[in-house]
Amino acid sequence: MQPAEAKTATIYRRIGSTTYKLRVHFSDTAQETMNDKILHLIQHEAVTNAADCGTMNIPQMTQPLEGSSL
Repeated sequence: MQPAEAKTATIYRRIGSTTYKLRVHFSDTAQETMNDKILHLIQHEAVTNAADCGTMNIPQMTQPLEGSSL
């Protein structure tokens, strides 16, 4: 059996002034694919937080997109 660190990936993503740390754990016995898991998370999020959803007026990025008029 491998140590937990060997099956864990960490991704850092900065959006605006917030830095997010995402830890991904892999399972050898999982029955669901990664695509299935992500789809399930998105569907669950849409159902539970539908009233909180809105449209962003300005992209939440550290730099404007190349060629953007912002």
